[in-house]
Amino acid sequence: MTDYTANQIRTFKTYLVFTISCLSILLILMTITSQVYRVNEISYDLNRDYDFKSLQKLYGKSIWLVDENSFEDIYADNPDIKKLSITKDLPNRLLINVEVYDQMTYLVDKRSSTVNIKILYENNYLLSTKEIKFPISVLEILNGPVGEGFNGEIISLFKTLEKYSYIKKDLILKYDGKELIAFYNSGTYELGAAIDLGRKGSVLGTYLEDNSCNGTVRFISSEATVENCI
Repeated sequence: MTDYTANQIRTFKTYLVFTISCLSILLILMTITSQVYRVNEISYDLNRDYDFKSLQKLYGKSIWLVDENSFEDIYADNPDIKKLSITKDLPNRLLINVEVYDQMTYLVDKRSSTVNIKILYENNYLLSTKEIKFPISVLEILNGPVGEGFNGEIISLFKTLEKYSYIKKDLILKYDGKELIAFYNSGTYELGAAIDLGRKGSVLGTYLEDNSCNGTVRFISSEATVENCI
């Protein structure tokens, strides 16, 4: 009698687990396929136009099936977007927060009769523009050649300078194909060749933050300088 009762209990538990599992799966399927939980509104806050046409394919899709993989086309269409974060405002609204890569500097190429202006981002993305309007530094390329790793060095320079306090729009750099020179208020900083700019940036950042040199500072190495300041 005891064994029979034990078998009945075990069978009942198995049936109960199976039933609950089936009901759970059925509930999930009903929720996913429900017309109530379909995306019909997408909100995002941006300070400039982005190519978000690929978001159209999310309308009508179950909100439960929207994840990070749903935005691969957005990244491909907008290389300056660093990360998209989504919040699901149930039952049918998506809230998207957009994080973009930092703008490092304007690259103003003056090597031809037509001046070309591009914004250099921290991920090495270049965006062509017709005018200078953001309060960031300007780097004028007066002559060539410009080496393959030039942009990477410039990014290293500005990422290092982020540690220091200075007014970005007041920093102007010029490259003549051989040497890079920085101008900041009354100071001139001859950085030399566009190499090892991350380390040079640490020294330059100190000068910019202090902002007391009325004259010329020449870099004789990545960390050593000769001052001619008044």
